[in-house]
Amino acid sequence: MKGGPLSPNQRQRLRGYLEQRPLLGPETVHIDITNACNLDCVTCWNYAPGLEVPKSDTWKMQRMDAATFHRILGEIAGTGSERIIISGGGEPFMHSQIYEFIAAVKASGLILTVISNGTLCDFERLAELGIDQMLINMSSASAATYVDYHQNQSEDTFERLTEGVASVRGRIGINLVQVINALNAHELVAMVELAARLGTRASFKLGDTPPGTGVCALNDAQRQTLLDIAVPEATKRAKQLEVSHNLEAFTEHVARTTRKEIDKPPLPCFAGYLYSRVFVDGRVFFCCEHIEVGCINNTDFGMLWLGEPYNIVRQRLHEGRGYPGCARCGKHDMNFNAVRQYAQLKAQKLQQ
Repeated sequence: MKGGPLSPNQRQRLRGYLEQRPLLGPETVHIDITNACNLDCVTCWNYAPGLEVPKSDTWKMQRMDAATFHRILGEIAGTGSERIIISGGGEPFMHSQIYEFIAAVKASGLILTVISNGTLCDFERLAELGIDQMLINMSSASAATYVDYHQNQSEDTFERLTEGVASVRGRIGINLVQVINALNAHELVAMVELAARLGTRASFKLGDTPPGTGVCALNDAQRQTLLDIAVPEATKRAKQLEVSHNLEAFTEHVARTTRKEIDKPPLPCFAGYLYSRVFVDGRVFFCCEHIEVGCINNTDFGMLWLGEPYNIVRQRLHEGRGYPGCARCGKHDMNFNAVRQYAQLKAQKLQQ
């Protein structure tokens, strides 16, 4: 959800939040199609080299079959959803049928975003298929930092990736996702400049540090430097270069998580009205925190969306009772924007 006038569907979903019951299907449904990955990002919950509890080979081999994907795509469209996100516990382009899935989403009339590391995809083919947006995990602004973050890659990978992104400039909306931690926090301004050079948006988020990856965690001094120096400088540079970004939301997230409010949602949570996630094995999660609310293997998605398990989680969050992962909310930007949209809706209602 972006700023500006509210669409009818945005109003309907926000009214659902106000009434504490969904009046329309989620704006976005996120579908994981495979757990396999070709990279080893240093703070990945699934593939980081230093994880204390690595994922099993069985888990890494999980993939969604085509029949399941096509069935749930139809069910999701039937709820009034508008966007599909294709990604995975790993890299979606490790799935042999991903281009078929992309074509099916576009044929359904839904907006499509693919979250990827960008190293395996055919950018030209994606442009021809009409993909709307890609979120590419870059987490760097230089080849050297790219290798620090993706330790099984070479600097050539960074060069090929940036060339691929540049080749579809103006044809695919690409958002370079910069997962910020101690390895790359010094490159914020350079990340904005990279986005300008490639013609993309720059999106910043705080990096997780799962057990075994704590060496990458930002310390208090580094967080304060981000707030006091790096973010203001990056914001100024983005304005100069006319680069779209989320630095305001990123600043708010850094400030709130620094206060370590572990179990309290950092913002009002709109996930139960705007977003849902279907895992590779069919389980449905309320958000990126993997709060399970059902399984599409034995129930229609629309029925799950309106079902009691979903409503229990919605109500808990309406009461301000969060979950352990709320402090590192994976949907922070969505909630940040929705808070503003919700305030706009309430202001308009008062004027009527």
